Amino acid sequence: MEKMKILKYLSFLLVMLAFNSCKKEAESIFTMFKDIEVTFHNKSEYSITEDAVLNDGDSVHIHYTITSANEDMYRVVVDTTIGTGNYGERIINLKENERRSYSGVIKHKMMRDGKVTFRVYAMNIFNEYMGDGYTNITVDGRPSYTHLPNRKVYASRVNFAGGVAMDDNIDRRSFFSLRRAEAFDYQSGKTNSKDIDFGIHLLRDTRPAHLNRASFNLYSINTPTNPLPVYDISDWEKRNTMFSAPIKSAGTIFSQQLVSSSAIEARAKAVNINLLQTNITEWDAALGPGNLVYFLTPEGKYGAMLVNQTTSDNEGPYISVSVKYQN
Repeated sequence: MEKMKILKYLSFLLVMLAFNSCKKEAESIFTMFKDIEVTFHNKSEYSITEDAVLNDGDSVHIHYTITSANEDMYRVVVDTTIGTGNYGERIINLKENERRSYSGVIKHKMMRDGKVTFRVYAMNIFNEYMGDGYTNITVDGRPSYTHLPNRKVYASRVNFAGGVAMDDNIDRRSFFSLRRAEAFDYQSGKTNSKDIDFGIHLLRDTRPAHLNRASFNLYSINTPTNPLPVYDISDWEKRNTMFSAPIKSAGTIFSQQLVSSSAIEARAKAVNINLLQTNITEWDAALGPGNLVYFLTPEGKYGAMLVNQTTSDNEGPYISVSVKYQN
């Protein structure tokens, strides 16, 4: 019996030894693609060969060479990652004489703040990933604009029955400074009038199906006709900020396209910025949710204001706005 036990354990040991001799260690991700090498070259005044911090509008060239030591490359892919989410790629099909070494250039102009990462990698004849040389280049755009999210600006009430703007709360914070990202009531606004860009008031929606709705409108302190005489602003310092007409359903433009100072300016210059006040009764065409207004400050800075929502609380009706403007 003891002999049988020994034979049994010996057989088990031999099986385990055989198994271990056949077992292959999985290759590390950091060494399994070592045949590919990517190098960057300094070939012009715009060239960069490592990570860099750039200004809005700067141009850079990334000259690269990708080589394969043991296997033919059939495609080179240049992938671009913007921030942490947006991704794009450019595929280059290689000629026969380029399959062990290929050189190219990435030309990029900074048109957004934040980081953009470029990576070059190779694919073989089976469209399998071969490697990227474990390297990439990231360019980081310096902040060129200011983003102010979710600021409340209150409005005066409207006497709908008489159609006359009347305010029953002189302390409502209905004046706003874009530069300071702050709303003021009448008394504090008078003290800080040099910084006030606009005030907010309400008009009645005159369409039969919307008679119970109010439309939010803005007016510059420099407007020739004060829409709210209850707020006497005749002795305030007049800050001449100009505005465009509201643009409907522009939330995507605000979040995805106004991503640098130059992008804000280009978009703003494409519309007329010639208003000192809006006078729109349709609630969804005025400062309604998702609508955007471009502006130009007296200092010559362009910006945009997006209306996130229109609602009210115990202080009164208000709009929630987000603002972007050039530094």
